[in-house]
Amino acid sequence: MREASAKLSLRHLSAFMAVVDCGRISAAGDALRRSHSAIARSLEMLETRFGRPLLTRSRAGVAPTPAGLACDARCRIIENELASLRDLLERSGHAGLRGRQACLFRMQVDVSRLRALVSVHNLGSVQGAAHLLSVTQPAVSSSIRALETDLGVALFVRTPRGMIPTPAGASVAMASRRILSELRRIDDDIASLRGAPSGLVCIGGLAYSRNAVLPRAIKEVVGRFPQIVVRTVEGPLDSLLVAMHAGEVDVIICARPEAVMLEGVKVETLLRDRMKLFVSRDHPLAGRKAVPAGEVLDYPFILPPVGTVTRALLVSTFRAVAGRDPEGAVETSSYTIIRKLVMESRQICFRSVSEFSPEGEDVSIVPLDLAFDLPAREICLLQRKGAILTAAAADALAVLRDVARGH
Repeated sequence: MREASAKLSLRHLSAFMAVVDCGRISAAGDALRRSHSAIARSLEMLETRFGRPLLTRSRAGVAPTPAGLACDARCRIIENELASLRDLLERSGHAGLRGRQACLFRMQVDVSRLRALVSVHNLGSVQGAAHLLSVTQPAVSSSIRALETDLGVALFVRTPRGMIPTPAGASVAMASRRILSELRRIDDDIASLRGAPSGLVCIGGLAYSRNAVLPRAIKEVVGRFPQIVVRTVEGPLDSLLVAMHAGEVDVIICARPEAVMLEGVKVETLLRDRMKLFVSRDHPLAGRKAVPAGEVLDYPFILPPVGTVTRALLVSTFRAVAGRDPEGAVETSSYTIIRKLVMESRQICFRSVSEFSPEGEDVSIVPLDLAFDLPAREICLLQRKGAILTAAAADALAVLRDVARGH
């Protein structure tokens, strides 16, 4: 899928917003101190870019079309993001900050500079950013210097080990990620006006969603909406949350995190996930009835990673029923690794019932019959508060909810 933001100009979008606000091209030109012909060219280039008129013209002035309204809504999000960034930097008391005079805050910078900034921030080097963006290293360095000069603050500390973002640099990088995400969504919003929803839907998923709900939901989405592209992203929950706050991930499916991780996050419960302890069919405990906790703890566990909800549930359960923690030499959430280790050893794993449901005659991994109860996990859908989903993302989420209800 093409990088839509690469061909969109913030300068053109600021001209479009001014025309919407003022109702006339001439008034917008006066407000921005640009010639009327320059404003008209910006509008023409945007309408050519989107392949649809953004404004209707009449003697009374101009008014946004449905495509124009969709574009304007995303532009206002970008405008608010830049205003919030400016306020944050001003409150931080950065000496030399140019504030409202900065081109960035007036949407008068090239998008390529924001992409360079984000790449350097993520990769920690100019060389890596240049390779990723297929440009020269001097071009990346020039973009960073131009932004620093424009804002009047240092965005990175240059060290022999790479580029380390300053607090201001981290804030500008996060705002830039959100801006680039909103620019991409303009294309998706306008394309969806043609009828069926289209565009990219990005879903962050942890172990449960990868093996249960998400595959079924994706099958339904692409079957119903062939113009939607679904991208899944895996990784630690804290990394997925950062990506969601940056607008790069639309939603996350996971077990309910601790409250401390949910600032600025809207949480929706999808279902209750039953958990069991699984072993190989040749395990000494397999086939026994009402196995006590003490005997279970005599065997090594394949432990969920530290800090995960699943690990906390496992530990709290055994502390309550046996007074001690399960032990093991392996920590992983990889389904493939867990399955292989369980089948070829006497290790025990704590997993969702849906992950090891027998398929056909395959009963190589079986659940233990325990003398105590195991807790269920609450599987949730996480969204960033205040985020406006595209039509494609909204329809994909509706399908996801349907699949979860029928699970």
